[in-house]
Amino acid sequence: MLGSVRVRQIGALAGILLGGIVCMKPDRVVAVQRDVEIDGGGDVALGDVALGDAALGDLALGDAAPGWRPFSAPTPVTGLVSDTSDAHGPSLVGDDELEIYLACEELGGTTFNIYSSTRTAIDAPWNPAKLVFELSGSGNDQDPDVSYDGLTIYFASDRPVTGRQGYQLYVSQRKTKGQRWGSPALVQGDELRSSTLYNRGPSVNPSGLFMAFFSAPLDTEDDSLYSASRTDPLGDWGNVQQLSGINSREADADPALFHDSLSLIWSSRGPSKGNSWDLVEVSRPDASTPFSSAAQIPLDSLNTDLSERYPWVSQDGTHILFTREAVGGPGVIYEAWRQGSPGDS
Repeated sequence: MLGSVRVRQIGALAGILLGGIVCMKPDRVVAVQRDVEIDGGGDVALGDVALGDAALGDLALGDAAPGWRPFSAPTPVTGLVSDTSDAHGPSLVGDDELEIYLACEELGGTTFNIYSSTRTAIDAPWNPAKLVFELSGSGNDQDPDVSYDGLTIYFASDRPVTGRQGYQLYVSQRKTKGQRWGSPALVQGDELRSSTLYNRGPSVNPSGLFMAFFSAPLDTEDDSLYSASRTDPLGDWGNVQQLSGINSREADADPALFHDSLSLIWSSRGPSKGNSWDLVEVSRPDASTPFSSAAQIPLDSLNTDLSERYPWVSQDGTHILFTREAVGGPGVIYEAWRQGSPGDS
């Protein structure tokens, strides 16, 4: 379980943007600031079980999963040049939130690349972000998920791979923050290897033993959530299971694990019955209980008639970043906060 959680009183700053993100090529991206900090670890979480299809369009209304408070109204990140860039999938280093990764594409361009930015303190401005050259391939690189300690990064790429097509999951590591990342390698695991499926949106818990992602047959939009697990943080992934109990009859994607894999926020077309993407939250009481045993709650304070996608959530569950976009429009980064987590007094 998580260690002690320290939450500063946000007070009048709750929901007020303190920083900004600007996606530029090759050297612009600035991100968001927050007003929470945590101490915590990560336990091994087990895979979900297939319990049939769930219709998220029939979910009970709500602002947060049981035990969680609603998020504040989201605020667009100032400084984002939305008419010249498309920003997706922000991910912050969780132990201090002083480093951010996200995927950007210049409007009119054809390729997403991963960018990063740093800052010296929570209340300091972000430095101009730069393209992470060592993670760049010959195709699209998206969905960065940097580990809680900042030493491992997962992402999805459609760079050419013999025997595979479409997006696959990659991983890169470094020994300390500030160093260059090592050469990306395909995420290993026989159950992840397929010439007929693409895999995207990895979210790995702090222990490195449990992962959520989404997958679909090539040339389709039948996105569904999956999980995988392993017993060694350097070992191959296995126990791949579709999260059938929470997947809707529509598409489901972009999982964000937090609270030691006891909670999950993801993007679903279920609540709108296919019209747009909305953010949905679920929490379970322990790692051996499937997510499907708990109510799945659309996050009404964050969702609109536009599409909300690519969430990142701090491990204490109090800070969220996500992308909002109109059909055919660029992605704009938003953020919101909430106070407390299940078990807080």
